[in-house]
This record gives sequence, C-alpha cells and structure tokens, in this order.
Amino acid sequence: MKRNDEFDVDARYPDAPERRQFLRKIAATTVAPLALSNGSTAHATPSLAFSPAAFDATQNSVLIWVGGKESIKVRVEVAESAAPDRFGAGPTAELIKSADYCATVSLTGLEPGKGWNYRIVDVESGKPIGESGTFKTAPATPAPFTFAFSADMEESYRPFKLFDVIAGKRPDFFLHLGDTIYADHPKKGFNPSLSLYRAKHAANRRDQHLQNFMAQHVTYAVWDDHEVENNCHAGHPHMEEGLQAYREYWPCRSVDGNALYRQFTWSGVDFFMLDTRRYRSLQTADDGPEKTMLGAAQKNWFKDGIKASTAPFKFVMTSIPFHGAGPDSWGQYLRERDELVTFIKTEKIGGVIFLTGDYHVARDWTNAKTGLAEFMAGPIATFTYYQVSPAARDRYEKAGSFHYGDGFNFGLWNVDPVAGKARIEYIGAGGESLFSKELKA
Repeated sequence: MKRNDEFDVDARYPDAPERRQFLRKIAATTVAPLALSNGSTAHATPSLAFSPAAFDATQNSVLIWVGGKESIKVRVEVAESAAPDRFGAGPTAELIKSADYCATVSLTGLEPGKGWNYRIVDVESGKPIGESGTFKTAPATPAPFTFAFSADMEESYRPFKLFDVIAGKRPDFFLHLGDTIYADHPKKGFNPSLSLYRAKHAANRRDQHLQNFMAQHVTYAVWDDHEVENNCHAGHPHMEEGLQAYREYWPCRSVDGNALYRQFTWSGVDFFMLDTRRYRSLQTADDGPEKTMLGAAQKNWFKDGIKASTAPFKFVMTSIPFHGAGPDSWGQYLRERDELVTFIKTEKIGGVIFLTGDYHVARDWTNAKTGLAEFMAGPIATFTYYQVSPAARDRYEKAGSFHYGDGFNFGLWNVDPVAGKARIEYIGAGGESLFSKELKA
C-alpha cells in the first residue's frame, strides 16, 4: 500500500462509468432586431456545437472561444451589462476543419472592473447564433473579490453538476488546475493522436453544466498529465498533439506559445499559472542540476515575477502538489523545489499561496517547514482518493490538517486586498461547507 504522499491516481484507477472606450472603438451602435424571414433564404443560418466561453480576462481584454461543427465566419459582439442591448460589432474569426472548428477571438479596449454581455453572430446572415454569454474584466484598483478553483473531470462521470454549485457562489472567475480530460481512459484501446485528444475535449465540453458555467464566468485553465497521458513529461512523443488540442479548446495568453505558463492580476492580487508538464524531466531521472519541473526559462520568469510583485497575495497555481512526495509530484524534483523555497525565503516574499490539484482530494497542505501555504482541491468529477486508497484517511487524520476525500469539491476564495485578508472555504457537491480558514498578508 502506498503512502498518501506517494499517491499515483492511476495506480488503482477503476474503469469508471461515464462602454464606452471599447464601444467607440468597435462602432458602438445598437444592433437593430433582425426580421425573421417567412420564406427560404440563400443562406441558412448555421448553429454552433457548444456555448461560447470566456478565458483569461485582463483589465481591458478577454479571449472568447467559439466551437462549431462546420466552416463558417463568425463575429463577436459585446455590450456593457449596464446597457445589455447596445451591442458593438467586434472582431471576426473563421471556424475551420484544421482547427477542429474552434476559434478564439481577442476582445480588447474594454474598461476594467465591468460586467459584459457577448454574443456570436454569423457574418454571412448577420444573425446571432448559439447562446449568449457574460464575463467580467479585472478591476484596476484593489477591491474585494471571489474566485473558485478545482481540478480533475472525466467524461464517464458526466454530468458535471458541481459547476452548478460553483455558479451559485457567484465567483468572479474560475481556475481549472488540470486534467480537463482523461484522454487515456478507458485504458483499453488508448491510441494517442490529435483526433483522439480533440474528441475527448469535445466530449467533456458537450456537458451542459460545464457549458452553462463557462459561458457566464471567466476561466483560467492549465493542463496536467491526462490531457496527454498519465505522468507525461517533456519527452512524451504525443506532447505536441496534446498541446495543440488543449489550446484549441482551452485558449490562454501564455508567455511561451509552446507552453501554458502566464501571469495575471485581479484587483491588485497577482496570479502565477505554472506549466508543470511541457518542460519537465523524466520523473525517475536522478535529482541533480539537470532535472527540472519548469525548465530554465519558465523558472526564471517565475522568480522574476514573484520577486517584483508588490501584491499582498501571490497565488501560485501548479497542477500537482508542491509539498507532495509522490511519483509525479514536486517531491521527485526536490532540488528545484528547494531552490524555489529558498528563493522565496531569501527574498522575503510574503503572501505566497500555492493552489494545487491532481490527488482527487481536498486538503490544507500548508507546511511549517517551508513556511508556505498550499491548498489542494478536487475532483470536479472522477473517482475520489478514499475510493481507491481508503487507508489514507487514517494517515490524513494523524496529520491534523483538513482533508476531504469522499466526494466532489472545490475551493472558494474571498480576497480583500485592502484589508490584507484571504479566506478559503471548501464546498462539497451538495453546497455544504466543509472547512474554512483565513490568511493574512
């Protein structure tokens, strides 16, 4: 029996069942209602395969994702929530087969700290198609806000009803910390390819609970291993195909187009999203100077960014546990982990909070030795830790910190950057509060 800090989620995996500035910039005029034709037309209005989704909002921009089922040209139109009928015509994009009929449109010139409505329009007919959506832009000045985070959702566990519970808490945005799909499950017949990865992403995105949530809330996402294959590393032969499919369905504004790491700021608080797959060394390699989780460029970027941050809190998202010792965790990259811990201590960088997923358990993993806070959440919808490792419950009890491995869950943060307070509450699938804790900057 493996110890809890040596957990490999695949080791005992059961084959489970299934307005102004912007509106002026893009011609801010009210779009007149379109008359319905009572006869045949030269162009039949197409439909989309999914509801649209909003990603990676900044103070003045957002990425709008559109997924279709045929080759069409679409336009994104947007209006302030305060004037929801005054849509301005924004950028266009083409849905083409070579990108699996997915496209991402960047809306820029938005005003910070506002709510926005958006819709997708078929360029040829001029008619809105599919569902409309909403999102918020990041505030420019410090003010209280909320966000949710979790990880791990598998197709055979649909429907993803946890997203209804998350939506009921009205977060400003959501952080998805990886395993957005389980491409390698079921294991029987797994044959990695671009077409398989796309099909897996499409299958999860078809979940109506997920679609409804993502159409109404900004999402910032990062991958873990199952978007390619369990415990994958930089040398995996299908890393590129996995990355291509991932970016088609989960767009982001990454620093490096060949990876997913990036930083964003919300209401005076900084968020660093790390890519722990694209550059990582083989897990079983000797732990020396050449072994890396992040790669040199990403590590230097992270060090520079967190050192320069003056935010009261710096949330660091890493898909795998920072304080874990398991075969796929930071514990197999001790030299690099110790390097980061020493750097944070030496530079006297306060307010660092790690947010993690992967283990299918919620846990306060704050570590007295490193002095760093870590909070793990999940799963959204897949097997839970205690289902496959019931003996772990006693070990977690002895650790004396919060843990919950019996059901689906997420973490909800209420952050007040002015007061220098951040409170996490863990919430279960029934909306029940599981645990809460307040941190001070």
